[in-house]
Amino acid sequence: GVYSSSVESASFLSTSTPPARKRGLKDSEQNDSPTGSSPSESEMLAMCKCIVSSIIESETAYVDCLDTLNQYARALSSAIGTNQSVLSKEEIETIFYKIEQLHDTHKNFRDGLRRNFDNWDAKPTIGENFKFLASRLEVYKLFLENYSKAIETVRRCNASNLKFEELFKNIKLNTSKGQPATLEDLLHKPVARVQKNALVLHDLLHYIPSSHHDYNNLRAALKLTQRFLNELKLNSTESMFPHQDRAPRHVVKNSFIVEYSEGHRKLRHLFLFNDVIVCAKYKPSSRQKFTFEVKWYIPLSLVTLIDAEGEADPIREDNKVNVCQLRSRASTLRDLVTKEERENAKLSKPPGRNLERNRKKLSELEAQLVLHSPNLAFKIGLKNTKTYAFFLSSEFERSQWIEAINVLQSSAPLTVTTPSILELQSCITSARGCMGTNMGSFLTRTAKDEDLLVGDLLITVHNLQGLNRPADIFICFEVDSYGHFFKKARTKTCQNTLEPNFNQEVVIDLDGSQTLRILCYEEHTSNGTTATVLRGKAAFEMSRSWLTDKYQEKSFSLQECTLNLSIKYSSSDVGLQRVPSCKPVGSFGVKVQQVCKKEKSAVPFVITTCVREVERRGINEVGIYRVSGSASDLQRLKRTFENDPYEAEQLLKEVDINNVTGLLKLYLRELPEALFTDGLYPRFFEAFSKHDQEEKKTMLLNLFNKLPEVNQHVTLFLIDHMVKINQNEAQNKMSLHNLATVFGPSIIRPCSNAASQSPSDLLTTSTVDVMAQAGILYFFLRRRAAGFALSNSEAREIIQATD
Repeated sequence: GVYSSSVESASFLSTSTPPARKRGLKDSEQNDSPTGSSPSESEMLAMCKCIVSSIIESETAYVDCLDTLNQYARALSSAIGTNQSVLSKEEIETIFYKIEQLHDTHKNFRDGLRRNFDNWDAKPTIGENFKFLASRLEVYKLFLENYSKAIETVRRCNASNLKFEELFKNIKLNTSKGQPATLEDLLHKPVARVQKNALVLHDLLHYIPSSHHDYNNLRAALKLTQRFLNELKLNSTESMFPHQDRAPRHVVKNSFIVEYSEGHRKLRHLFLFNDVIVCAKYKPSSRQKFTFEVKWYIPLSLVTLIDAEGEADPIREDNKVNVCQLRSRASTLRDLVTKEERENAKLSKPPGRNLERNRKKLSELEAQLVLHSPNLAFKIGLKNTKTYAFFLSSEFERSQWIEAINVLQSSAPLTVTTPSILELQSCITSARGCMGTNMGSFLTRTAKDEDLLVGDLLITVHNLQGLNRPADIFICFEVDSYGHFFKKARTKTCQNTLEPNFNQEVVIDLDGSQTLRILCYEEHTSNGTTATVLRGKAAFEMSRSWLTDKYQEKSFSLQECTLNLSIKYSSSDVGLQRVPSCKPVGSFGVKVQQVCKKEKSAVPFVITTCVREVERRGINEVGIYRVSGSASDLQRLKRTFENDPYEAEQLLKEVDINNVTGLLKLYLRELPEALFTDGLYPRFFEAFSKHDQEEKKTMLLNLFNKLPEVNQHVTLFLIDHMVKINQNEAQNKMSLHNLATVFGPSIIRPCSNAASQSPSDLLTTSTVDVMAQAGILYFFLRRRAAGFALSNSEAREIIQATD
């Protein structure tokens, strides 16, 4: 990863790369350092393959640069002696000195490396490729000795030759993502490249086992490269070339982002240059028109990443906005605007005041959604003196920012050069021409644009082909909504397989979406700790021109692998009716009647979400609901549900299923009044103590019908869920008795001040009482499983509607 860090753009970040080895340490010193558990040889070679993949991508961009220079040199040479002549023969030879030889060297290196990569299972010899490159370093020596003379010639010609200036002002490269370059930029590439050879060899040797057949060749290549750098005194970037000839500033990564400052969210655009990170105020006027104003910047060498895991110090907001409510209101207004526009078009009427008023309201709601949808913390600091906090929507996006900063810092010069605001503003302005922005806005679309997709995307994930070794693989799906990407679904993990067969269906809700992003991850587990490595990704634009309501088989290339799936689109005229109209703020520790009233639902959102997830992927899990979840994960899930249930719903799809069941049990335990109510609780216990079975049945059913209507609905919903779990007892080993034992003390328990009352009046926490709680629930479970009613028909109809 370091190889391509500061030379080309950060497109190489599509693969997850390991941290660079500590510079300047011998191998023996590296191995003796306390690094914890060592990865297996297969894991180390997998990381090597990731590095080689990024090298090939970087080399392709570099060869493109050298090839462009060659083409200019040939064109200028052929024009000598004609009326189209721009430079003399001497000037051409000075400017393009040794470029052709560098191009041939790196093309052969890249092609050889690619052949070995494509035949990775056949014991590739990448060491030979790097030895070949190291043996051609003499060409670099000649180029560097001529470099200052070449740059001087370019600047002199720029100043005196108008035709030359126009010709080389904006050079377009095939691999530059549309970002133009100058002739000086391209000539500087080999200067910056020469040190990267040593850095990438350090990285490869960090992961190549010493017993590997390539190890000695890579060591030899590193020695040759280091000797060359020492001879030219190029170990220090500062001595490598004078200040005016350092690597030109260029954009490595950029995206619009939400900054949290002074208690408010603010729309910003973050630019990561190869030497500085810049935050600019984002000023959109339409989809095509936007400007930037630099607000602050930090030299890259002074940037620190704070709380890289994103959990130790969450961003605390004073006034959280109800995002679910915003989405629901935006959906309603969008439908109204669309309806009015269609009616006006039929009657050839101009827009009325009501339409303009609704469009203005919708614009305001969309602006709020852009600001308040993301909730994943991302923090950077200025050498522990100041912290800047941001919100992102995707863990993938955050990991890409972190990796880009880490990789650039690993090869950044130690000396800090402080640019001016005007200089940075100029850099941003010049880069703006090759940037696009997409806020996912309904209002900024024109008649030529397709309608934004609102509805469900149904995907059946079949299998993944092309792995070169068995691995633990899972797939994640992300879609955009109001300019942000959100993770919507994750497949199960197929373990230790060469061709993962998922055979799994996922449903992704689309809310003004245009792009689907597919991410392929590999899991590595060592000493109980699981790490993930990105193996491949793909992103494609969704269009009504090919998305239909019929399943279509599609194959997507994820770098080295191919993902096969079936996909169809189900449009929704209602938009976000599936999303609760009001998020359950304060759901935990709040009476169930208050939560349902606030949400305008028959069953609390947290319960329906957990139950739906368990029935989706945990119904066959052995010991489901009996295995405890992680305490820290449960608190994180609880906090997310309190702050943003829409995000929490997505998070539930990613966490261990035992954390989902643990969250449901936690919610029930924290209810201030159990579902069987404090007032009726002693009477349930009294009824259960009856020896006459018919009398016991009559009393328990009568008491159940005396519960508040909301309590009946929620209890029936949970009982139906438990019965469904029990129907898979052969797989999950959960009998009705087991389920009653798990849920009984949570659903049927005394009030919180029970300890101060007479033991003869209320159940206490003794073993007998716990058995009674389980026995009462078991009575209702067994009756429901047999198909008998528990309450009046009206209650049953309501719960069926909830289902």
